[in-house]
Amino acid sequence: MNSFYVLVKTLLLVFFLCLPFSADSKTLSESDDLLLVNDRLLLLLDKQNNLTPEQAFNTYKENRFAQNSRNQVSFGFTKNTVWGVLPITNSATDSSIQVLKIDNAWLDEIDIYFFKNDQLRRHVALGDSLLFTQRPRDERMPAVAHSFEAGETFVLFRFQSEDPMTIPIYLGNEGAIASYKSENAYFYGALYGSLLILLIYNFVLYFYLKERRYLLYSLYLFAFTAFNFTYTGHGFWVAWSDSIWLQQWVMPTLMFCYIFSGVVFTIEFLNTRVFLPALYSARRKIYFGLLILACVIFLTGSRSVIVMVQLMILTTMSIWMLVIGYFSYKGGNPLAKFFIPAIAMGTGGATISSLATWGVIPYSQWAFRGIEIGMLIEMSLLSISLGFNFKMVQEARKSAETNARLDPLTNLYNRRAFPDLVHPIWLLGKRNKNPMSIILMDLDWFKRINDQFGHTVGDEVLERVSLELKKRLRDSDIPLRWGGEEFLIFLPNTEGGKAKHLAESLRKHFETLSFNKVNKITTSIGVASAFPSQIDLDKLIMRADEALYSAKQKGRNQVVAV
Repeated sequence: MNSFYVLVKTLLLVFFLCLPFSADSKTLSESDDLLLVNDRLLLLLDKQNNLTPEQAFNTYKENRFAQNSRNQVSFGFTKNTVWGVLPITNSATDSSIQVLKIDNAWLDEIDIYFFKNDQLRRHVALGDSLLFTQRPRDERMPAVAHSFEAGETFVLFRFQSEDPMTIPIYLGNEGAIASYKSENAYFYGALYGSLLILLIYNFVLYFYLKERRYLLYSLYLFAFTAFNFTYTGHGFWVAWSDSIWLQQWVMPTLMFCYIFSGVVFTIEFLNTRVFLPALYSARRKIYFGLLILACVIFLTGSRSVIVMVQLMILTTMSIWMLVIGYFSYKGGNPLAKFFIPAIAMGTGGATISSLATWGVIPYSQWAFRGIEIGMLIEMSLLSISLGFNFKMVQEARKSAETNARLDPLTNLYNRRAFPDLVHPIWLLGKRNKNPMSIILMDLDWFKRINDQFGHTVGDEVLERVSLELKKRLRDSDIPLRWGGEEFLIFLPNTEGGKAKHLAESLRKHFETLSFNKVNKITTSIGVASAFPSQIDLDKLIMRADEALYSAKQKGRNQVVAV
């Protein structure tokens, strides 16, 4: 079924691509749709860059313009002047006000000429070579409204730019423009709002954890946001509308910042010091090489060269990031399983934008926004991966803290855990006037077991003793490995008689146990009991220790209580 569906889609696509494109005039419509009209354009490349508008129009009248039947939107980097003619027919008797919008914020020179009855009626200059305040409309993208009289009007476009020549031309009435503005406001509001939330979130994590990954991710995210803010025209529209120089040079500069921060972030994020040490060792050379290359291309003074080289680097960087992510994943890096799909989404979005721009797939505003949607998904996945990293760090820290309080052999709490475990219970018992008891137990002649049978057998004995202790104690009792072959048992709400009885029961129980290679073991036990209001906890432990010493002095394998 899936194969059949794909086949049907392919046949329909081929069918529509093979439909002939009419060179007839574009007829004005009352619809509020903003229409891409590049398929109606007739184009001419002026290699000499010396045609006047009148000469270009006469060339069109001589049928020397080519029909843009492939709906081409982009012409790449070209030093040629691109001329385009859009015939527009107003079949009504009254004039119709329509808006022509070029959906590209970085073109240097845009001239629009309106010819009626073979006469030039109007000229409008747009593009980045003019101050934003000189534009006829206060809009992010170059646009002009024109009152089309009844009959046929020829709109002549002239484009020239050092940046990539991408000229999506839209036509619609004021209602269509208003819808376009509203759609863009929602889209970019959601985009920048989401990026800002991710930025703040990861900055906070950096200041909390002091881990470089979060800082580098934040810088990478900020670099992309700033770069996007520039090439989408928001910067010229909002921030530097009175500076042509900034508009033309901020974008390539921020593009390099985005590239450089992406490379640094990748190397640090994937922990290449551990998983790809060769790359980590070469990181300074990579950074220095990028900086040298940036200096060289910027010194050329040609924006075309700068942007072209950086686009090549950007494409190479995307592939490089995927390759590095793959090898890091193969090396066992758990974060790479987030990194690879994240970069794939960003690269995929950029690819869709490029294919739409070059006319390989149908151009649309959403296809052109593919890079932004892809990068938003990429940044979100990377943020999720950093959240996953935060979780791993916290679990590792918690595990380290727990392990520091647990004896790895017996899995009992150790002496370090004693204050945190016992002090709260001791204070509660002091307030409630409950008796407390401590048992100190030592395995007799344990050194002989290690010397005669080896430490492995000795460890088995300790493990068995710990297991038996857990079985025979209450849930509220706290057994600890106090050190070596010595164990401490804290008995809350237990008076001396019961504590001594438990100690004697334990002594007899261990005496009856059989061990591998060791026939039996005996224990010496000291017991101390008191009310918390009568004595300090440390002194109670000292009493139990003195009682244990007394048990050993009396011949071992016995209980002494004080």
